[in-house]
Amino acid sequence: MLAPTKSKDIFLLWEARRQEELKRGIRYMRKVVHGEIYSSDFDNLNKLVSNWSSAYRFAFCRFQKDKLSFNEVRNRTKIKYQSLNTRQISDAVKQAQGLYSRVKDKKVIFGGRKNWDKLVKRKITNQEWKFKRDNQIYARGDKSKKQNPNIRILNENGDFYLRVTIGNRKFEKYKLFIPNKFKDQILSLLNSANSYNVRLLRRDKQHYRVIIDYKVENPTTVIDFSKGVIGVDINPDRAAISDITNDGNLVKSFSIVNNRIFFGSANKRNYEIGCIVKQIINYALENNKGIVFENLKFKKGFKNQGRKFNRVKSNFVWKKLLILLERKCVENGIMYKKVNPAFTSVIGKFKYQKMYNLSIHK
Repeated sequence: MLAPTKSKDIFLLWEARRQEELKRGIRYMRKVVHGEIYSSDFDNLNKLVSNWSSAYRFAFCRFQKDKLSFNEVRNRTKIKYQSLNTRQISDAVKQAQGLYSRVKDKKVIFGGRKNWDKLVKRKITNQEWKFKRDNQIYARGDKSKKQNPNIRILNENGDFYLRVTIGNRKFEKYKLFIPNKFKDQILSLLNSANSYNVRLLRRDKQHYRVIIDYKVENPTTVIDFSKGVIGVDINPDRAAISDITNDGNLVKSFSIVNNRIFFGSANKRNYEIGCIVKQIINYALENNKGIVFENLKFKKGFKNQGRKFNRVKSNFVWKKLLILLERKCVENGIMYKKVNPAFTSVIGKFKYQKMYNLSIHK
């Protein structure tokens, strides 16, 4: 089991947190903004990141090995890491507690198994291993303390900066590069005074990735099922779409074929998933109809069911696609419904395939 240092782990962490809060009746959506900071002198920030990462690992071990309570772990961490302020300690302990609640007594390799194997085989030095392992810091937001007290976004004459607390009333300021598509979103966030969380991920000696997330209330649903529905069936290499009127008649059916989500690398898959979801959302907006899709679930754990099925399952990115589709429905005010996928292909084959000359997926 790996510690959540990769984008996909953070993505699943946010989704798990959202599902928990939905069960408690909390209705909101989480906005995420990506940025970067560059500098030729990250010495002070690197020391802070190293200490915070160490505190994070120490706290996790106290939860997993010693079975201590949150306050006990926080007190021990505070004594051991006196260079971190109280809030940085609490953030590290809270992140460690969240990791422990997900993995329990499973073995966790901070920094990744691949890097650990390289260290064991002496392909990288111990210093290189620590540089890859101690690579992140997380700061929670607080509305009562100017949005985020430890890692704050500043707007100075239209330019964005990131102010990081590195000690007692000591700060480092770095130029924050935000893509143009996110700039209005950041300005709106700063003007709203809402709190935001910031995670820094070190990529190399002169480059940190910045991930900013914050909560907003769910938009009002403006598109419902009164004019019909858009049915979506997800498959390993394509998405089948069927446009249905409100009285159940077929208007149009087509497939979005994309082999890259099956054979491509992780980054290519993520990009193509976004393109597929965007096409589905745009079609629903143009036709003013809600979306229905399957509530797919695979059993946890691995069971050998043949080479072909194993390959399909290991490469099938249905979960990420459906999560993104659900989020985009909420973001765009589109009503959606998840249905039980049992026997849908059988029903399609015997009732509708010959009638409409369609594939079972459509």
